[in-house]
Formats: sequence, C-alpha cells, structure tokens
Amino acid sequence: MVSGLKNTYAHKRLVPTLAVSILVFTILSVFWVQLPQVSAQSPAANLTGTIYDSGVDTDNDGNFDFLKIGVEINVSNAETLKVEISGLYDSEYNYISVSNENSTYLEDGIQVVYISLEGTSIYVSGFNPSIISGIFLYDENDNAIDELHDVSLSKEYSYTEFDPPPARFTGTISDRGVDTDEDEIFDYLELGIEVTVATPGTFRVDASGLYDSEYNYISVSNENSTYLEDGIQVVYISLDGTRIYASEVNPFTVSSIFLYDEYDEIIDELYDVSLSSEYFYIEFERPPVEIKFNEIKREIVLDQWGSIYVTNAYYITNIGNKTSDVKVGFPEGAYAFAARDEMGRIEESTENEMVTLTLREVLYTTETEKFYLSYRIPWQKYITQQNGLNYNLDFTFFERFNFTIGKLIVSITLPKGAEFQSSTPLNPHNFEKGTFQETVTFTFSNVTSLENLEFNIKYSYLVFWASFYPTLWIGILIIIASVIAFLWRAPKVTTFPMVSVPPEDLRSFVEKYEEKTRILAERESMEEKLRKGRIRRRRYKVRKRMLEGRLSTLSRDLSNLGGKIRGVGSKYANIMRQIEVAETIFDGVEKDIRRVEARYRRGEISKGAYGKLVEEYHSRMEKARTTIDGVLLRLKEEIR
Repeated sequence: MVSGLKNTYAHKRLVPTLAVSILVFTILSVFWVQLPQVSAQSPAANLTGTIYDSGVDTDNDGNFDFLKIGVEINVSNAETLKVEISGLYDSEYNYISVSNENSTYLEDGIQVVYISLEGTSIYVSGFNPSIISGIFLYDENDNAIDELHDVSLSKEYSYTEFDPPPARFTGTISDRGVDTDEDEIFDYLELGIEVTVATPGTFRVDASGLYDSEYNYISVSNENSTYLEDGIQVVYISLDGTRIYASEVNPFTVSSIFLYDEYDEIIDELYDVSLSSEYFYIEFERPPVEIKFNEIKREIVLDQWGSIYVTNAYYITNIGNKTSDVKVGFPEGAYAFAARDEMGRIEESTENEMVTLTLREVLYTTETEKFYLSYRIPWQKYITQQNGLNYNLDFTFFERFNFTIGKLIVSITLPKGAEFQSSTPLNPHNFEKGTFQETVTFTFSNVTSLENLEFNIKYSYLVFWASFYPTLWIGILIIIASVIAFLWRAPKVTTFPMVSVPPEDLRSFVEKYEEKTRILAERESMEEKLRKGRIRRRRYKVRKRMLEGRLSTLSRDLSNLGGKIRGVGSKYANIMRQIEVAETIFDGVEKDIRRVEARYRRGEISKGAYGKLVEEYHSRMEKARTTIDGVLLRLKEEIR
C-alpha cells in the first residue's frame, strides 16, 4: 500500500516536469530560428532600376567619345560602393564588348553613379546599342549586393554616332612565300595587312594561327609594332616557315588578326581571312633536326693481326622536330661501316666524312633511341712502331661533332700480350688487366667541340704474340692427328670408283641459288622501303610481280638440279639436305618474326621483349645463311 502511494506521488511530479521541459525546448527553438533573422543586416544599398544615358562629345568633333550612363542607387548605409556595367546589346541581341566601373563614396538616400563606356569600342562593333547587358552593385568589401540585366537605354544609338578608332583594318591582305637564302624553299610566309589610319600614331598588328581547307590548325604567330601616318598603310608580318612545315598542314586561311593602339587596347580584329591561294607545307623550310646526345660509349679494339675496330654506342633524345635520320661523324680513313639498333641492322650511308643513319621508326620530339655504329680504321695511319717493341696510338676520343655530349666513355683494348705504358694528356680513369689483354678507360662529362680530344697511348708489344694462337692451334692439331694415327688400325676395305657430279650442273646450281639469294634480298629491301615511304606502292607491286615470277622459275630449276645432284651419292645427298634444313629454319624464322611483329603492334608484348625476340630470330637466320654460304663455297671448290 505504501509502495503504491509512493509510485502515485512520483508520477504526479513527473508530469509537470515533462511539461516544463517541452515548453522550454519550444521557446529555445523559436529563439534560434529567429536569431539569424534578427542578426542579419539589410544591404547597404540597392539598384532602383532607373538609369540615365547620353552620348558625350568631349572634343567637339561631332562624334560621341563616350556613352555616359547614370545608375540610380538607393543607399541605406553610407559607404563606398562600386557600380559595374558589362556589355551592351543591339535590338537583335548582338553583343557589344564594352565595360567600365566606378567606385565612389555615397551618402544615404537616392544617389546616381555615372559610368562612361568607350565610344570607339561601340563603333568597332558595328552594332547599334539599345540595351545594357548587366549592371552590378558591390559593397566596400567587393561583395555583390544587387544586379540588373537587360536594362533598356532611353533610345537606340547608331554606332556611327561614336568616335571611330584611330585606325582600322580595310579587310584586304596580301600574302607570299619568301625565300631569303635562294634555296627555292620559303623561309617564311609574309602577310601584308592593309590598315586605314585616321590619326597617326604607333600601332601593333598581331597575326595568330593558320588553318588548312579542313580547318586543321597551324600554331604560328607574329606581330609588328610600327608608327603609321594617316591614310592607307600596309603592315607586314612574317610567319615562320619551319613551324608551317612541322605542322604538315597546308595553310589556306589566317585564323585571326588584331589591331592594337598605343595603349595596347584592341581597336579592330579580323577572323578567318583567306589567303590568295593554298600553300603546301613542303614548300617551306624544314625545321632543323636537334638531337641531344645524352651518352656515347666508344670501344676501340686493337688486335694482334694489325686491325683497329671502333664501335660507338649512341644514347640520344630528340629535342627538335621529328626525324628518321641521324648524322654523326667518323675518323679519317674509316671503312667497313655497320649500323644497328636493339632489333638488328639499320641502313647507313656515308658522305663528306659523315654517316647518315636511317632509324627503324620515326623519332618524335622528346623520344629517346639507342643505336650502334661500327667501323675499322687503318692501322698504318694511327699506329707507329719504335724499336720493334714500343708502339704509339695517336687518335681522338671523339671527332667531327658540333653538339654537347652529356657523357663520353672511351675504352681502348690493347692487343693480346701488350702492356700499357702511359697516356697523354691525361691518365685513364680505369685500368683493367685480364689474362692476356689490358683495357684502359677514359670518362668525360659535357664534352663540347671546342675541347682538344686528341690523345696518345704508349704500349709495349712482343711480335711473337701475333703467332701465339696459330702456333698453339697447330700444336694441338698435330697432337690430335698423332693420337688418331697411333690408335687407328683400319682394315683394308674394298674401294669403289667415285661418282662425281657434272661440273656444269654444280655451276648451274650455285649460280641459280646465288641469284635466288639476291632476289630475296632485293624483295626484303623493297618491303623496307615501302614501309618507310621511299618507294611508290605501284612501282613496288610491279617490281614484286617480276621478282616473284623469276623466283618461281629459279625454285623449279633448283629443285630439278638438286634431285640430280642428290642422286649421285650420299655425299651430295648430305649437302642438299644441309641446304634444305637451313631453308626450313630460314622460313620458320621469317614466320616467327611476322608473328611477333603482329603481337607487338597489338600491344601484347613490350618493346624490350619484342627487341630481344627479333634479335634472337635474326641470330638464327644468320646461322642458316652461314650454313648455306658454306655449302655453296664447297660446291664452288669442287667446280674448280
């Protein structure tokens, strides 16, 4: 009973407490909702929507210098305010690009702020203003507090009522290609832009961009700032021909031409101005090739037989226009050139002690490449002998270059058995001594053509080293032959008369096979030229049909001759089998190369993996070629 009374008493106290809590929460909610409204301040001013406008002629020349617009403002709190007018329209809403602003301190009440819009901009537009595009009001903190749009003027003004600019384009231009160095290639495209000048002064004309007939863009521009007298004047601008060539776009239209006054304000402009005719980009000067030689590694090897081998590894970056050719120098008297990249042999040609290497692919700007150039140089020209024991190598670390080499590493390997004595003008950075051979290495950084790179190396060398290896091999062969003769106890066997192949059949087989080899090489060369665009497709197809026809005839004749030769005996059957195996390897490798090239084009393998595979395939092809060459050489010996 007591417990029930206590619960009833607690319940009676709980109800009023909850009611008071709800009431307090409601009051606070209303208070917080109203607080922002109470704390918010009304704007310091607002636009009334009323404007005043008139043309102003400050120099009494009968034309308006400005369109003066008064904007009415209702100011509630005195402070500094800014009014901005941006743009005008004519009655058809063609836009007139003109604007201005006025920042001033305004007292409370209705105030009017005046803004002047430049008359020449209205004149240049060619449109008759009747509407203000936008009016904006800002407080002293540059916060936008009011704005109006599409506000009508009191009347439509004619653009001819305003001051014309001091100069204008007539719309007439002339153009021609200019060849300054008389090489029958245009160095630049000259534009003659006609300007009619009302008030003499300094003006600047800026021509920017060209298009071809399909509006492909050429990024080229130039300007000319000059003083012009009144009347019709022509301002000439030269556009760089190398940039036109680099674009590979045939210019037909000038994208834009701007005229600036002495205050650097645009007073006239033209767009999409046609040239007198379409120019071909190949009529202009080709941009210079600019190659950065990041590193060159030169290996000079002197052997005991009196030969000097030089191999240069070039690591380059193209920092100029795209190119497929690179030119490098070589020392006087060099011969037996061979060039290659990571994938195999590449073409090279020599002229005026320079080698032109044709890269496998076009090298675009910022792309890198690595290639190798090997050759021999005459021993008598660079090696001198003293006292039959001491030798001098007089050479250069590098020659005939007009660029900076980021890093140059030169290693000289002496003949086997030779001992390094000294070097001038500097000592090697590294010396490596092998079992029979020594190598010295020099390293340079940021090498220029102004540096003297000639050097002299002295070494001692005993003549008997030249015959060391032949003597060693002859001795080994004599021992082997003696052992065989001692162990061999061959029983007498019945001999049979040797059957030989008619010499005319062997001669015919060799000649036809060599012709077949030449035709295959020509076909491969033609395919390479076709890929690089150095032969017309029609010519390629005609020549290919002729070669295929001749190959078919040769294959038939070789098959018949091979059958006759094979039937003579096991010796010749084995010879023919060697050729067949080598040809099978050769054909299989060609298919493998085509297959891996297709995978590389599809992006299935990386460039590094592609290069390694192709290099391996070429190695197998070389082995097959060597086998065939050896067989043909043996057949030629039998013919003799």
